[in-house]
Amino acid sequence: MADYLFYTYFEEGREYFVYKDLTFERSHKKEKDFPFLESLLRFTYLDIWPMEDLFKEMDKALLNFYRERDRDSKKIVMSTLEKLAKEHIYFEFLRLDWQSRFRYMDHHPGEDVYEHLPHKQLRHIPSDLDTLQKQIMRLFEDVLDIDDSKKKPVREKLQAYLDKEKSNPLYAYQFRPISTVYERTNNGTFAEVLHPTSISDLVELSLRECVKREQRMRICSYCGKYFAIPRRNTAEFCNLTVDSQGRTCREVGAVKRWAEKKNSDELFKEYRREYKKRFNWIKAGKISPGAFYAWSATAKGKRDECAAGKISFDEFKEWLSEF
Repeated sequence: MADYLFYTYFEEGREYFVYKDLTFERSHKKEKDFPFLESLLRFTYLDIWPMEDLFKEMDKALLNFYRERDRDSKKIVMSTLEKLAKEHIYFEFLRLDWQSRFRYMDHHPGEDVYEHLPHKQLRHIPSDLDTLQKQIMRLFEDVLDIDDSKKKPVREKLQAYLDKEKSNPLYAYQFRPISTVYERTNNGTFAEVLHPTSISDLVELSLRECVKREQRMRICSYCGKYFAIPRRNTAEFCNLTVDSQGRTCREVGAVKRWAEKKNSDELFKEYRREYKKRFNWIKAGKISPGAFYAWSATAKGKRDECAAGKISFDEFKEWLSEF
C-alpha cells in the first residue's frame, strides 16, 4: 500500500492536485490548482531533453544502489526528483512514488530490488515523455485547433488522427484505460477523481477531458503556444505566466498590441506627412517627378523595415530628415 496521497480532478474550470506524505502525522495535505488544462499545456511545452543528464545520473545511482544498498545513491535519486518536482506538478507524483518505493525496500530488504526500483523505467522517461509531447501536439493540430482550415466535426478529425497510427507508428496518442473514483472533493462537491499510477495517467485524464468537451485550442499571438479557448472564441492570447512579475501573455500581449498599433499609427502618419510635403515640391519646382518617385520607393521600403522592427522609429525619422 502506498504511503502517500496524490490525486487530481477537474472542477468549475480549474484542475486540482492534492498530495501528502502519509508517513508523517504532522505533514499537511498540499493542494495546487491551475486553470483548466494548464498542467497539460505546460507539460507539452516542457523542454525535456536538457533534463536527460539528470535521469542518467539517477540511472547510474540506482545501479550502484543495487550493489551497495547505500544511502548516498538513494540520496542522489531523491534529491534529483525533488529538483524535477519544482519544474512540473507531474514530477511531484514521480517524486512521491519513488520515495515510497525506497521506503518499501528499506522495510523489505529481501524483496526483488529490480522489480520495485526499475532503473530502466526511470532512465527511459525523457524519451517516453518526448513521444507523449509530440502526440499531444499533433492532437491539438489535427483535432482541436479552432483555426484549422478543415471545417469538420471533432469526432471525424479525431478518427483521422487515430487512423494515422496505422501508417505512421507513434503518430497518435492511443487512449487507454484508467480508473477514476467519484468522490467528495476538498470543495465539498463531488467529481471524478484520479489516483494516478504513472505520469501517463495524468496525461490520459486531461486528454480525455479535452476530447469529451471538444475543447478548442488556438496558438497564442504572443508566446506562439497552444492554449484552451474560453467561451469567447476571439481570444488571441493565453493566460499563462510569462515573466518574473507574474504577468500573463494576455496582459503583456495586450500592452504590446497597443504599443504596436500606436507606433504603427505614428509611423504611417510620419510617412504620409513627408510624402505629401515632397509631392507638393513637384508643383513648386523643388524636385523632379522622377526624383520624387525614386524617393517614394526608397521611403516605402524604409517604412516597411521600421514596421517589421528592423530599424527603430527614431532611425526612420532621422533617415527622412536626411533625404
